[in-house]
Amino acid sequence: MKNNSQVFSLPATTSAIENREDRGSQDTSVSNTKNFGAATSFGVSTSSFAISWAKKYYNTVEARENKKLLQIATTSEPANYEENRAKTVDKLLDKLTAAIEIAWNSVEAVLGEQIEQYAIEPALINPLEIAADTRNLYRKAIDAYGDREPVFRLSVLVGKDIIEVRRKYSKTNPLVLGFVTLEYEYTAKILLGYLSESERSQFVPYLKILEDYLHIPYGEINLAAANLAPNSKSLLAAQHLLSHTTQIASAVYEKAISHHQGYRSSSGYLTESAVKNSGIRDIEIFQNYLCWCVLEGSIRPVQQELFPLCLMLYPKLHISWELVQDMLLILSWQISDRLSAEDVMVFLPYLRALTEMFSSDVFEN
Repeated sequence: MKNNSQVFSLPATTSAIENREDRGSQDTSVSNTKNFGAATSFGVSTSSFAISWAKKYYNTVEARENKKLLQIATTSEPANYEENRAKTVDKLLDKLTAAIEIAWNSVEAVLGEQIEQYAIEPALINPLEIAADTRNLYRKAIDAYGDREPVFRLSVLVGKDIIEVRRKYSKTNPLVLGFVTLEYEYTAKILLGYLSESERSQFVPYLKILEDYLHIPYGEINLAAANLAPNSKSLLAAQHLLSHTTQIASAVYEKAISHHQGYRSSSGYLTESAVKNSGIRDIEIFQNYLCWCVLEGSIRPVQQELFPLCLMLYPKLHISWELVQDMLLILSWQISDRLSAEDVMVFLPYLRALTEMFSSDVFEN
């Protein structure tokens, strides 16, 4: 079982791919990743699960990067931007420390009262430690950007580091993750404010990977999957859902917009680009927690981590429970439409529990 965990785990898998590249291979295609999985001596389903996730993630990131590059090509920004990348890196590094400090002031303003309300041990909220971890992750992203590393390579370079940071805070008290993720988001917003439109378009995809790894429990999902038999219905169902999470999230969000026209959170209107990206990400987060529950055979991940985080963050960010409830209802329809009946039956108990936990019966007051 230990060996399966090593192969299934994202850091181990991506490290193996990185080592292959270091030996001289320049082919980073998904087909070669598939060959890597097939060449192992471990469970086929477990390997294919990791491959399916990696393929989906790679294609999503590449699509984002290509879209940004196309947008840059059609703007009036100087065509020789690549020559100025070093200046952008210097600007980001110069502003990073101040941005982290300013961001933390905003985090305290939003969540400061929550420490007492949620009985969080104050010693667990260490601003210096959170700032140091935030700075370290941002430095890695900025360095990768400055070194012209392809965006998809960032998951290899910092994926393991972010999983370790996330695990460190969730292990002591999952609510501390709320402070960490909000610090990251506010820091990103401040840093991007210093950049021109073309600079933002180039750098945002790097931040997006950090954001995905920090918000979504990839490490725990991989570990839970490695403990299952290769032909497990739960493993196969989770694999199938994870290959559709982005498409499902986008569809759910578009329908939610039509149901809540004119709705505005503290970040802006649902139709605004930044709000839309965050909303789609949140719906992806819910789906990943569902997969974690299925793979673990327990609603515990939602009870101990997702629900408390939402309860602490959403009211402070002016996200209504009615909106969340509507999104979960649409999510149920989308999962039923896109997965087989057998897969839906695997998810149904956890999807029903998740929906009931966020229902109006809970938030009637």
